[in-house]
Amino acid sequence: MKKNIEFSLKRFIIDVLTDVVVVFVLVQVIRLYIFAPFRVHGPSMCDTFNVYNDECYNGDGEYILVSKFSVNSFFGWSLTNINRGDVLVFQAPGQEEGEYYIKRVIGEPGDKLKIAEGYVYIMDPNGDYKKLDEDYLNEDNLGKTYPYRVSEQEFEVPADKYFVLGDNRNKSSDSRRCFNQLGCNSLSSPYLDFEYIQGEVKIVVFPLTHIRLVSNPDYSI
Repeated sequence: MKKNIEFSLKRFIIDVLTDVVVVFVLVQVIRLYIFAPFRVHGPSMCDTFNVYNDECYNGDGEYILVSKFSVNSFFGWSLTNINRGDVLVFQAPGQEEGEYYIKRVIGEPGDKLKIAEGYVYIMDPNGDYKKLDEDYLNEDNLGKTYPYRVSEQEFEVPADKYFVLGDNRNKSSDSRRCFNQLGCNSLSSPYLDFEYIQGEVKIVVFPLTHIRLVSNPDYSI
């Protein structure tokens, strides 16, 4: 009887450990290839994220899920692509590993764009600049996208790179500043490398009162 009890206990422990290992592996696979959780910090994406009681929150705020499908390829093929208007989470260029930013894609690879008179303009196939209709910006930011320390900025986005801005334009260290509060220097770039991108924001999962799908505008030029 005692041997049977010892055998059952060992079998139980082995089963529990096996389940723990399987769950751990599944969680890691999901985080690497499907969805990964992040937490939005700071005010740079208000009013799209981190608004509590109608006020922009400066600390650690909403929890989000980021889709990994566009950054992971399977046999050289990706399920989705990163497009203008998508909200990305990415490793902060030039910062310590593990520090992440959240911004919106404004310029895709090959785009020519300029910032002038408080707006973003994208060059269309005819060579004309077309003002980007950014209706997701709140009244404090709409028409108030200003270059950093100059009256006008022009950019040409290289291959495999992106030009990104925060929705709270007055409080965002983004491509205009080369992701640095002090602005660009000879060693920095305004463009986000594809390899830094963690994925696209798809869902806000917490707080429960904030749960929602994240819809992005269609910006075909």
